[in-house]
Amino acid sequence: MVTESDGGRLSGGLILALDTATRHPTLALVGADEAVVGERQWQSEHRHGEQLLQRLDELLAAAGAIPSDLSGVIVAIGPGSFTGLRIGLATAKTIAYSLAIPIVGVSTTHALALAAVGGDIARRDVAVTLPAGAADRYVDRMIVEAEAVLDPEPAQLVAGGGAFAEAVRDAELIAIDLEAAEDISDEAIERGQAALAGLAQALARLGTEALAAGRSDDVARLVPAYVALPRGIAKAAAEMKWSPDLR
Repeated sequence: MVTESDGGRLSGGLILALDTATRHPTLALVGADEAVVGERQWQSEHRHGEQLLQRLDELLAAAGAIPSDLSGVIVAIGPGSFTGLRIGLATAKTIAYSLAIPIVGVSTTHALALAAVGGDIARRDVAVTLPAGAADRYVDRMIVEAEAVLDPEPAQLVAGGGAFAEAVRDAELIAIDLEAAEDISDEAIERGQAALAGLAQALARLGTEALAAGRSDDVARLVPAYVALPRGIAKAAAEMKWSPDLR
């Protein structure tokens, strides 16, 4: 799947939004009013590193922009795959640092939940699930209400079967990158597809609100949230805040 959209230049600088947590990386150029003026989304097949900068060059060229036209960066920090997130965060932080522009990190699952419900302002109980390794699944239950996303309970890393069903319970399931799973309903897959389709706009909404409020994350301290601690890597082996292994 490749989605491309180009809507022209806006005055006042452009904001770059990107998410590399899933198998469908998303890049967007955003105006200060949250309008997405250009977008690229594609199926990476685990080739984020080969494709991200090329897609970014294409996106900027289509908008008639150059990197110095950027006034901020919105980057999704996961949870998601180890390699994809490392590539996305490194790219976003390098751009922000080299251009001396603010950067804000937003939650991938919050953005997906917001995108899945669209403009519905009624309270919705949702659960975003992503694959975590060969068998486990990451489940984040959230409440979306009036375009605000709340976490009533910690996310979980569970196996399939009964543990997965218990983690989801009665929430509306939003399944990402799980199209081949036999126990995932068509409705959950469709919600996941809708979430991915609206991800750029959701990133824009969450990120521009943070930037407008004067928030800017420290590039040295902004770290990804992995679906699980990578195998073979001890927490003490790296000087960073690892996401906890939820098992």
